[in-house]
Amino acid sequence: MTEILDSAQIRQRQLEMLDRFCDFCASKGLNYSLSGGSLLGAVRHKGFIPWDDDVDLMMPRPDYERFLSSFNSESDHFKALNFRVDPDFPRPFTKITDPGTRIVARNGISKYGIFLDLFPIDGQPDSEEETARYVAEYERLNRLFYKKTPLYRMSDNLLVKVKSALRSPFFPQREETMGKIERLIGEYPFGSTGFAGAVMGGSRMGTHVPVGVFKEFTLMEFEGREVSCIKDFDTYLTRMYGDYMTPPPPRERRTGHFGKVYRA
Repeated sequence: MTEILDSAQIRQRQLEMLDRFCDFCASKGLNYSLSGGSLLGAVRHKGFIPWDDDVDLMMPRPDYERFLSSFNSESDHFKALNFRVDPDFPRPFTKITDPGTRIVARNGISKYGIFLDLFPIDGQPDSEEETARYVAEYERLNRLFYKKTPLYRMSDNLLVKVKSALRSPFFPQREETMGKIERLIGEYPFGSTGFAGAVMGGSRMGTHVPVGVFKEFTLMEFEGREVSCIKDFDTYLTRMYGDYMTPPPPRERRTGHFGKVYRA
């Protein structure tokens, strides 16, 4: 790893990955949408939020599973990574990654490259109270899953390697934890209840909206290209951000998903 990529080069690579993802989904008839800050960026800025540095995507669970069943076998470069593909993968959702790059994160992890986050949209309980319990249990399992990630196999940080190695006897339990996550998510198949959300996106109750929001899509501009987005973005973004058209004050404009990024 020698050449360090600057922010403009990283964004350009992300857009190339996004184009490939969009083309693939169109060829397979798969529904997807920008999500979170990326959807907000499309609505408010017609592209990246100026202080944001990642791309978030979401797919209804049936489309998500269809995507995962064929993307890696048909993609000549970018790869979809998750726990099913890589047992070291630290999160329960999927990242579409660029093997031609490497990120060296603050904790020294350098196994993965530039990425797009891809979250499944799953059904959720109809009541706010039940959804709050569902989300809390998912968050608990998600933290447990990450704690059991063998970071000593991915990190150059000595302290991280030592701490992770001390936890290594618990590594086989990651499968058990992932099984619990999948069973929890599976309790509410997409479309079986009146509500849904991408809980794996980390927004907790923020995406708990009527399931119909995730069933109609439209094309919106994002950095000079048209990308699929949920048609009723207002319901989704209002739930997540409140007055989403008003940017936050400068002190709240956080970034930092990437550390140093190298061309591999």
